[in-house]
Amino acid sequence: AAANLGPSSRRKREKGGGQEGASTALYVDRRKSKVWNYYTKLGDAYVECNVCKKQLSFHNSTTTMREHLVRKHSIRDTLLSQLKDDQAAESDYAAQENAVKRSRHLTPESSFYHVASCSEPRADVILELVLEMIFRDLHPLSVVKDKGFGLLVGYLEPSVALPSPAQLASMLWHRYNVVKQHLERYLQTAQAIAVCVEFWVSQLSQTYLTVTATFIDGEWRRARCVMETRQVHEEKAEGDLGEKLYAVLSEFSLSSKSVFCVLHDSPQSAAANARQLKSAYGWSSLCCAARTLHLCI
Repeated sequence: AAANLGPSSRRKREKGGGQEGASTALYVDRRKSKVWNYYTKLGDAYVECNVCKKQLSFHNSTTTMREHLVRKHSIRDTLLSQLKDDQAAESDYAAQENAVKRSRHLTPESSFYHVASCSEPRADVILELVLEMIFRDLHPLSVVKDKGFGLLVGYLEPSVALPSPAQLASMLWHRYNVVKQHLERYLQTAQAIAVCVEFWVSQLSQTYLTVTATFIDGEWRRARCVMETRQVHEEKAEGDLGEKLYAVLSEFSLSSKSVFCVLHDSPQSAAANARQLKSAYGWSSLCCAARTLHLCI
């Protein structure tokens, strides 16, 4: 990474010891934008696209580079779509760095550095990353109130304000609805869907039902999409399975005729529901081949 820095920047990174050495730990490379994952810099005025090797003019702004990725390669990275136009931020980089240095001071009580207020685009990205950490790693919403997490974020970005669990819940529902709309449009491209039904028990002995759609999409790729996971009562887990599946299909605007077959996770489930699913909805039932082979062994 040091090889990509200019001479003056390298000298800043090489300083050590005392407060001056501590200040280098907060050095920010102006090329932290995710756009640079797709480009190679050629001198001071040109960049080369790593995808198509096309050379573009570079004038301290990544706007043209982002537009090229979206228009020519349909690359819409999560962070790229969240970031606003950073042209003004990049052109004013030197002024921002000087402002950070002037506003930074070390307090003996907390031993934390206090820097200038976080810019709005950067605060939005930090908030999106916190949200993504929660749903990717299955953290509780209350993690934003944990002292250790607050100390970590406060040290990395002292001026950022973390949302409340209620605000995070609202953001998660919005993210869920957006992804659900994309999945609904994707499922509409399938000519036939195999609905997989799986009952499983959590560590707290609670029974859940997961409904998965498996199909071949318009580009001949095998797709497997989780449509819903809901808690069910153990004594009624197998009952009214057809109604549960029909309700899930309706949530994604799918008709019962789009289902090729229903795949069960056990021979017992297939035997208990096959006749009812066939007579009421015309769905054939199959048992998971891997589960059947496992029972045979």
